[in-house]
Amino acid sequence: MQTTPRGFVPGPKPCPHCGRVLQPLTADLNGREVFAGWEPCGCDGAAAARAEWEAERRRADEAASAASWERKLDASGIPPRFRDARHPWARRLAERIAAGDGLYLHGGNGTGKTTLACAAALICLRNGMSVRFAVATKLLDELREFGEAQRELLAALARCDLLVVDDLGKEGAATPRAAEKLFDLFNDRYNSQTLVHPRPFVVTSNFPRNEVAVRVSDGGSGVAIASRLRETTEAVLMDGDDWRIHGKN
Repeated sequence: MQTTPRGFVPGPKPCPHCGRVLQPLTADLNGREVFAGWEPCGCDGAAAARAEWEAERRRADEAASAASWERKLDASGIPPRFRDARHPWARRLAERIAAGDGLYLHGGNGTGKTTLACAAALICLRNGMSVRFAVATKLLDELREFGEAQRELLAALARCDLLVVDDLGKEGAATPRAAEKLFDLFNDRYNSQTLVHPRPFVVTSNFPRNEVAVRVSDGGSGVAIASRLRETTEAVLMDGDDWRIHGKN
């Protein structure tokens, strides 16, 4: 190792493949000369070793990216059967969501509401938005009791970039307490909207928005939820045959 005016640099070394003497390379780092490796050798053995190293790095990067994507999917709550969802309207829907628009997808069974909502949510997730998916029946059941776990759940659903609520209204009239907490969720997202963080909803339902109030709750919370949805979402009717029965996709 030789001494330089600014630091220590190792001496030359032979290529392990062909024996050619390789000179050390240096770089200036904040006024200090630092060792930056040896000059590359152009022999076939060295080229093959570099290619294998680069291939291994790509494999590691791809594995890390796949693992990161799986973690995001798990955190989103999108059901496994919809994690490869595709729909011809999905990209346009995702663009509208990114612009802050909320949507209320309603129609009969098997018309692709959940598929469309999840396909658009997946695009948003890949584009860097935080996404949470919740089935209304399970969410309201969870909110019948209210403790620390429920507070943490509502906080997570309130602060994500996009919230998908699936099958709203199918649960029948909820308990007043659960309906109140569901309204709190919609209201918290509504009140925390800004131009930078619009926090849109995508809601799917078998029922039009004017039936949400009585479907969700017999009390005032259902009316308040319906009012928030009218203001924050555009209703999109998805009609047609039930593809589950008629074999369409």
